[in-house]
Amino acid sequence: MKKTYALSKASLLAMFMILSVVFACKDDDDEPTPPANNDPIVATWQLTAVAAAPGSTLPVDPVALVPCIYSLKLTFKADNTVATADCPTAVTLINSVIPISGAKWEVKDGNLILKDASNNSKSFKYTLNGSDLQVSVDDAAVIPGSAAIDVVLKFKKV
Repeated sequence: MKKTYALSKASLLAMFMILSVVFACKDDDDEPTPPANNDPIVATWQLTAVAAAPGSTLPVDPVALVPCIYSLKLTFKADNTVATADCPTAVTLINSVIPISGAKWEVKDGNLILKDASNNSKSFKYTLNGSDLQVSVDDAAVIPGSAAIDVVLKFKKV
């Protein structure tokens, strides 16, 4: 009878130690994950056209300035950052009017708000219709030193 009692004490002690180790270990997955951004603008968009807004005319064909302009891709990521690809010259040109390089984005009240690395923000009216995105840019100096005009940037989801 004494052996049974000693064995159960040892078993109980072993079980207590195992449970202590299991519950003492912290699970790294306990950190809250930010909610996924499922805004329809979260996607990769390729620039397909730069058009003057009604009542304006482009002073020059954008392809004459930047031959690769229509291969430019913007990716609006779920973490609210913007990535660019395929035409660094277009990024440089557009970045002088619209902060896209290293920008953060948000959508609010029908506006696309872009913030540059210095936290300066610009707001643009946009329309999203299926796989077509249009961003209206008011008073854009398309060519540095030229008169500012209203421009519509047209994108297609890729």
